[in-house]
Amino acid sequence: MAVLEKIRVKFGILITVLVALALLSFILDPQTLRSAADRFSSNNKVGSMNGKTVSYRDFYEQLNAYTEIAKMSGQNPSSEEAQSQLRDAAWQSIFENEVFIPKATAAGLSVGEEEMIDLTQGSDISPVLLQQGTFLDRNGNFSREALVNFVQSIDSDESGQYAALWSFLEENVYRDRLFTKYGSLIAQSDFLTDLEKARIVAESNATADVDYVFVPIPFAQDSTVTVSDEEIRRFYKERREQYKQPANRDVEYVLWEVVPSAQDYADAKEEFDALLEEFTVTDNLKNFVTLHSDSKFNPYYFSEDQLAAMPEIQETAFHKPVGTVSPVQTEDRSYSAARVTDVRMMSDSVHLFVKVFAFDKDADADAFVAEQLRRPDASQFTEMGWFTQDNMVSTGWSEFSPVFDATQRVMKIKSVNKQTLLVVYMPERTRPVKKVQLATLLKNVLPSDETYRDFQMKAVEFADACDGKLANFQKLSQELNLPVIPINNMLQSTRRIGPADNAREVVYWVFDKKTRAGDVSDVKIVDNKYYFVTAVTKVRKEGYADVNDVASQIRARLVAEKGVEKKLAEVKEQIAGLASMEAVAEKLGTTVNHYPGLSFGSVQYNQGDPALTGAVASSEPGVIRTVGGTLGVYVFEVTDRTNGHFFSEADASTQLSRRSTYHENILQTVIANEADIKDNRARFF
Repeated sequence: MAVLEKIRVKFGILITVLVALALLSFILDPQTLRSAADRFSSNNKVGSMNGKTVSYRDFYEQLNAYTEIAKMSGQNPSSEEAQSQLRDAAWQSIFENEVFIPKATAAGLSVGEEEMIDLTQGSDISPVLLQQGTFLDRNGNFSREALVNFVQSIDSDESGQYAALWSFLEENVYRDRLFTKYGSLIAQSDFLTDLEKARIVAESNATADVDYVFVPIPFAQDSTVTVSDEEIRRFYKERREQYKQPANRDVEYVLWEVVPSAQDYADAKEEFDALLEEFTVTDNLKNFVTLHSDSKFNPYYFSEDQLAAMPEIQETAFHKPVGTVSPVQTEDRSYSAARVTDVRMMSDSVHLFVKVFAFDKDADADAFVAEQLRRPDASQFTEMGWFTQDNMVSTGWSEFSPVFDATQRVMKIKSVNKQTLLVVYMPERTRPVKKVQLATLLKNVLPSDETYRDFQMKAVEFADACDGKLANFQKLSQELNLPVIPINNMLQSTRRIGPADNAREVVYWVFDKKTRAGDVSDVKIVDNKYYFVTAVTKVRKEGYADVNDVASQIRARLVAEKGVEKKLAEVKEQIAGLASMEAVAEKLGTTVNHYPGLSFGSVQYNQGDPALTGAVASSEPGVIRTVGGTLGVYVFEVTDRTNGHFFSEADASTQLSRRSTYHENILQTVIANEADIKDNRARFF
């Protein structure tokens, strides 16, 4: 049910991802946690829910709890994306504890003890456990045996990790079922009465054929159409809730991106040429590439088609002897050359069955191979399915690669990485084609220390000359012909600025409580290659936008509305007394358009202008009418009406389904607004 994905970010599939991936390797130990909390003690409010503060310490304790569970999977990702996902999940967990679960409980929903037993041990196993990697077999299917073995091992696990993980999973099984019940409650409350369904069917089956002309309002602003400041203030007051805004800033920045200099290119080319001489003659290419190339040795074998995008490499690989080196390839910031290391006739994919032996059981494995060569029996193996080289490389089983050019259907492979002996049976394979293995010598052109210093000096000199003042920033950037890049309505949660993916250091300064409109930053270094100098031109607090800030857009809207009203009056006057649409079109200098089968239901599909559709629904055939639309004026005549039977009750149910989906999509937003949630995490991360 879609509502589950909207009101609980981390459950279902995401809870599996959280446990399986062991996110948040960066989380601090308790001592560091206390230090961090103290550091933010003067302003440590991460957010609030239902009037209750979520402190920095509270939030990190939630993260720390997930960390302990995550570590059990033995993985340690540290990317910003992974960390961001876990921070979102921790915040979602707090939201559920403080807002959603109390609301669901107040609605009379619960998950009983017997129900929990059925969800964790009985016939109705929870999706949380069905998707948990710990309980899957080698084919990726849920294994009740694995689940039972895990539960039985809890008491004998002295580390307590199994018990902690099981407690965590039980909690999420409980929540998942509670969310399912709540989603079902919402879905069942969204229905159509028989009267509503009959009305929708009737309206949608009542269609009209319409002749019309459209007269747009002028693109250029009409000087006779004016809007007063009082009208703008009145419009703003009547619709003030539409102008709520988070805290935001308008900024301008100058950016220096560190790129290699001409000297850096020359130095890199000199180094590359020296290495290329040895690369051409060395006997141990794998070691040479490992020691001297900026790319790893790739054991992959390429077909001719796969190298079509690199014609010079393709020519060398498929029309030159083994050991030939390709012409040097010069990319944007690199030099490279490829050497042919091997040529084979290989299949693109093979159907594999495997039997595993201990690493020291060579004799047993050899005897089994001999037996299977005489009479292969697939039942003696475990089926692995169809494999390609891509599968092998991506899963770390590159030692399987001999199967692609094997001359017999059964063979033994020693896996040093896995410390196992594998007997492989290949009953099917695709037709072998010529493939080549290449060793690549790659040397990236990187900025030197001197180049970094040059860029940093330019940024520092500019920032010093600005002296923290906007007027200086604007004057100097113009004098030095530096591109100034504006950002309007920057949010505190902003991460990417221009080419910099994680420019949080810049955002921290922009939203610092000491930063004012008109201030200019010192140099902010991002990713050790971007130098920012940033000026704040406008500061807006959280709340309602100032009427002066939105006056221009309100004025444009009112001018458009008045323009349509004026044009409507003009058109009515021009066509007064005309009896046909052809005469109307001639008078207005346009042509008659025809719209067949227009129905009131068209509005729900965003077809046509709602103003025209509504007017047509209430018009009698043969009567010429005018109506103001969104961008101009319509003159129309209904030429025919038809009551058909093409729109059925099933179609009405489909409309209901779309409406229900919309309600489900906005459910968490509605709940969050009701709880008056404040999310200040961007101050800290």
